[in-house]
Amino acid sequence: MSDHAAEALSPIDAATLWPQLHRLDTEVVALRGGQNLLVSSGLAATGITRLPKVPRTAVVGLRRGLSYRGVAVARQLAGGAGWDVASLRIGRPKDDDAVTALLQGLAREVALRGGRVLYLRYAEGSPHAGALRRAGFYAYRLERLYALRSSRAAPGPGNPFRPAVRADRAGIFRLYCRAVPEPVRRNEAPGQQEFRAVLDSFDCEQEFVADGEGGLIGWAGIGEREAHLLLAEGGALVEAALDTVEAHAPRHGALVVAEHQPGIEAAAQERGYPALGVRLMCARRLARAETLKEVVAVPAESFPVPQ
Repeated sequence: MSDHAAEALSPIDAATLWPQLHRLDTEVVALRGGQNLLVSSGLAATGITRLPKVPRTAVVGLRRGLSYRGVAVARQLAGGAGWDVASLRIGRPKDDDAVTALLQGLAREVALRGGRVLYLRYAEGSPHAGALRRAGFYAYRLERLYALRSSRAAPGPGNPFRPAVRADRAGIFRLYCRAVPEPVRRNEAPGQQEFRAVLDSFDCEQEFVADGEGGLIGWAGIGEREAHLLLAEGGALVEAALDTVEAHAPRHGALVVAEHQPGIEAAAQERGYPALGVRLMCARRLARAETLKEVVAVPAESFPVPQ
């Protein structure tokens, strides 16, 4: 493994990484539980202990000798079409060459595993933004985070949201096509398989939907750390969605509001949600990598010769 190209880590390589992990103290991407995923995937690879099921992961490292310059981990999302960059750690406060090499190594590894798109989130104003762009990542959406107020009170009797069921999946995708602008969908999820991956990246433990005359008009996804909303209407539906989120939100959760959701942002500000920060959602499209099929030589005598 050279110091100019990041390569996938084997279980033997992983054994040399864990003692040095504390030296890689600069996190480049917006962390969403990636460090625990990195440790869990490493333990699962080495077989040290039994763990709950973890997502399929790709881990690449950049090192010289036994000293690591950086490490990156991506997880496979539902459906296999999309992968999410969960963590990218480097040993210096700023190392553009290492960041670019690690992301290019991840893209190569994900493409070999059949992935079509690689997603990444990073904080606005990050000093690593230039390196992320050079690695082929395109920022297509801006997300604002607000601290949630957890009320733990049941929504009122007129609340239209109900728990989602498996049969609502197609309806949620149709709602996504209505509620999200076409330029965002083109880069994020042009098809239902990519949308399945995006939905998995939200890490929702609870989902609620609101029915309308022509289909679903609202969706709320609540995870351990974040809550997301898709709404086809404004006004009372926004207030009902926030009531639902507050009733089921974790104690220290955050509401993620995309830049194309000004109605949700205004309602969150009116409720006094403190602003936590801004991050950019990026994607890199990948060419599907396939190994060459084995070719068997056929003697010319086996073909008929025209007379």
